[in-house]
Amino acid sequence: MFNAYPLVISRGLAEDMRRLGVSDDGVEIMTRKSTFVAVMLENVPLRLAILLKQEALASGADFAIPGELLHLREGKYRGILFGPLPAVERTCEKMRMQPFKGRMLAEEVMEAIENSIRTPQPLRLRTGDLDFSKVRIMGILNVTPDSFSDGGRYMDVEAAVERAKRMVEEGADIVDVGGESTRPFSEPVPVEEERRRVIPVLERLLDEIDVPISVDTYKPEVAREALEMGAHMINDITGLGNPEMRKVVADFGVPAVIMHMKGTPRDMQVNPHYEDVVSEIISFLRERVRMAREDGVEHVVVDPGIGFGKRTEDNLRILRSLFSFRALGLPVLVGTSRKSFIGNVLNLPVEERLEGTLATLVISVVNGASILRVHDVKEAVRAVRMAEAVMGCMHHDGG
Repeated sequence: MFNAYPLVISRGLAEDMRRLGVSDDGVEIMTRKSTFVAVMLENVPLRLAILLKQEALASGADFAIPGELLHLREGKYRGILFGPLPAVERTCEKMRMQPFKGRMLAEEVMEAIENSIRTPQPLRLRTGDLDFSKVRIMGILNVTPDSFSDGGRYMDVEAAVERAKRMVEEGADIVDVGGESTRPFSEPVPVEEERRRVIPVLERLLDEIDVPISVDTYKPEVAREALEMGAHMINDITGLGNPEMRKVVADFGVPAVIMHMKGTPRDMQVNPHYEDVVSEIISFLRERVRMAREDGVEHVVVDPGIGFGKRTEDNLRILRSLFSFRALGLPVLVGTSRKSFIGNVLNLPVEERLEGTLATLVISVVNGASILRVHDVKEAVRAVRMAEAVMGCMHHDGG
């Protein structure tokens, strides 16, 4: 209801205090005190906003509100609850006792915080669990003639299989096979044509590579056949908006990627506009996850949809605010590889966007991504593992 999501959760000072020689009990207590939290809240009614402001101040936190609320005009408001973690927790404890849905607000805030500092649950695949003790790399295998980056290179089954094998050798944890280009202004592909491209490649890959295979499709017919053959997950750019696709995924008990896209590939880049791109995408993903769960889809990955109906400034904002998406408590997939916003920033063509892509991948790791979807697997693995090594002592542990 309140679309709560974190803007900041600092890591506290645990490592610094351990180096200082602080006792274990002291580290636990003072790490919580040194952890700073800021959570965005939306749709807060006037009376509840006033109560939250009062309780936050009394607890050693605060609630930043728009100036118009001070004129006591009825309506629903956005605000930022922030302060040391214990102060925010005390605020929520008090709000649980308040009327006007105070308990619901407190529970949403604490759920957003807890989800954000917790490692997502492993994905349950047919081959076993895929955990997120490290960031996972999803290699892109486009068996299309017209994809924006590598269209036509892997249309031949043999070439596609060799490419997949190479990606696995380079460190890909998942291979994502797609038979329809979803570049801006692309036209949809008939079901039979997509089947003709994907199914022969999938048949070979299931026999010849030993990592999970994802199928990038929004067509229930293609998804069902792929899953019957043994594919491990579905990557749906339309966010499981089709009830039939939700049924297919639920029937086979496999994970699915729910992605945000404004419009369709044909029209998504025609003057896209957002009031607040992060807020709107989180709200969209919450609703689609709810729908998926109600229809029996148990394992879900969320993808904010970089480049799918977003301006350059929207894509940059999403990457800066990626940590906010962890409020959903699910693995976050990011796909920036060679995309046009990188070209716009650096004024470079597709074939010269590797360095820009690697920069966005490192930023994504720092900001909490769980899966990165890439063309250049070897380079991505090296950049990501280096970033993880530097960040080793910085992962959130709840304190």
